[in-house]
Amino acid sequence: MMNVLELVDVIEDQVKEIILSFTEVSPEELGLDTRSAYKLYINEDFIACRDSDKSTLNYYGGFEYVDSQFVISLGNFHFYSIEDSRVSGHLDTFFSKESEVEV
Repeated sequence: MMNVLELVDVIEDQVKEIILSFTEVSPEELGLDTRSAYKLYINEDFIACRDSDKSTLNYYGGFEYVDSQFVISLGNFHFYSIEDSRVSGHLDTFFSKESEVEV
C-alpha cells in the first residue's frame, strides 16, 4: 500500500513527464507582462506554470480571474484550461503568431 508521500512523488514524476510534451514559452509570447512568470509551458489546451510563478502570473497576468473550475494543480505545477476565455485568448495570441511565421 502506497503512503501519501510516495503518491506525491509518483504524481510529481508523471507531471514532469507531461510537461516535457509542452512547449516552453516566455510570457511575452503569450501577450503577457514580462513580470508575470519566468517560464510558462503550453500545449493546445493548457497554459502551465510552476508553483513558484503562480502568484506573479495571478498578479501581473490577471490569472486570479481564471475561474477555479478551469485550474488544475498537480505536483508543483498549475494548469489553466483553454475553456477559460482569458487562457484561450493568450493561447490564441501565441498560435496566431506561430501561424504567421509558418506562412
